[in-house]
Amino acid sequence: MKPESLKALVKRAQHGDTDAFGELYDWLKQDLYRFAFYLTSSPQLAEDAVSDCVLLAFQKIRQLKKPQSVHSWFCAILRNCCREKQTEKARLQQQIDIDALSLVLPQESDLALHASLHAALQQLPQDERELLLLSVLFGYNSRELAKMLDTKEGTVRARLSRTKAKLRETLGEGEDEA
Repeated sequence: MKPESLKALVKRAQHGDTDAFGELYDWLKQDLYRFAFYLTSSPQLAEDAVSDCVLLAFQKIRQLKKPQSVHSWFCAILRNCCREKQTEKARLQQQIDIDALSLVLPQESDLALHASLHAALQQLPQDERELLLLSVLFGYNSRELAKMLDTKEGTVRARLSRTKAKLRETLGEGEDEA
């Protein structure tokens, strides 16, 4: 979506246009669900967290100061919702449900590869997994991540580098790029 279209859509939603908010949700829903699924490892927790996120966002859309930051604003709300869901319910250790995984991955993907990646991601601490997903799934750069996480850019780059190295080691890729 073009930045000017996005800004206009957010402004309309901030003025109470529910259709505009619905369009924002349609634009974000796949990314939100994917992010929540990878954070929680549970389709049910992911759906609950996304639902809570959308409700909170709808209630607080007027508080969004920078319409162009709507994507990161939703991500911040969703991160908190995922954390709440995980503390509400004991995290279930479950085998990856290939049917559920296929909902969040492109159909042409090799599911075995993604299952391995998902398992490796779950071995990372929550904060490292969040940082990696925000960088890889949403494409945030170190400056944007530093602002979101209220830390320094250098710290973000170092943590991201260490996290990628851990992931490569877990996946047995050695020096290859994650």
